[in-house]
Amino acid sequence: MRHNLRARAFAALFIAFMPFSAGAQLLAKPTAELTRFQIEAISLRDVTFLFELSVKNPYPVALTFSGLSLDFSVEGAKVFSTSSQGGFSVAARATKANVFTVTLAYDAIIKVVKDYASKDWLNTVVDGKLVIPLPKTPGLPADIGFSYKLEKKIPAIKPSIAIVGFTVTPPSAADISAAALKAGKKVDADKARSAFSDLLSGKAPSAQVIDPAELDVPLQVRYTIEIKNDAKGPLSFNSLDYELFINGESLVLGKSSDVKRDGQRILVTITN
Repeated sequence: MRHNLRARAFAALFIAFMPFSAGAQLLAKPTAELTRFQIEAISLRDVTFLFELSVKNPYPVALTFSGLSLDFSVEGAKVFSTSSQGGFSVAARATKANVFTVTLAYDAIIKVVKDYASKDWLNTVVDGKLVIPLPKTPGLPADIGFSYKLEKKIPAIKPSIAIVGFTVTPPSAADISAAALKAGKKVDADKARSAFSDLLSGKAPSAQVIDPAELDVPLQVRYTIEIKNDAKGPLSFNSLDYELFINGESLVLGKSSDVKRDGQRILVTITN
């Protein structure tokens, strides 16, 4: 009889403990941590920030929620607000990290920051907010929120750009001969080269040897991009990606590592 009572008591205790344990698990809260915040890239037009958000889901069901909302302020002035795109989903009892970037345009900063040109570095504050809806369970709130405050300093950049020393090297006689042969034309290569040189210098050719449009000949374009910073932020880079447009059409696209500093100027030489 005594053993029977003990067995019943143990069974009652076990039954009572089961809902308590399950309830404790359901009352656990998810965690959300910004595990990475850094400057991913800086160009003459904008700065790109990289964020990594890691969320731990303790529940036996998946969590789906909107992305992180972000407010950007520079030198105490609010610049703009945005949200990470695409939403976020974390599987049951799992941890998932989501990496995304946000680009902040310098034009937008210049409009709101006083005395921008006198500054070298700009204090940038990012206020983030994340709201995660929770499973509908007694004892749990409808959602849980997380707030973040992040800070970075970015250089003040207000570039002025000019193209100097623009030259076009005419094709060689050998280039013209090869192009004429390919096009099935017979030309005097030396006279044709002289005609190309006249055209590129803005002169009328002394003799119409051939229509230049009929030959596919290489033209070497060389020019220098002069960059100055009208603000006081430091400009320093080892290479420059560039694209030259003529009348809205892309003419030259590439990358140059021929970068020199001359006082407050940076000179990037392009050869194509």
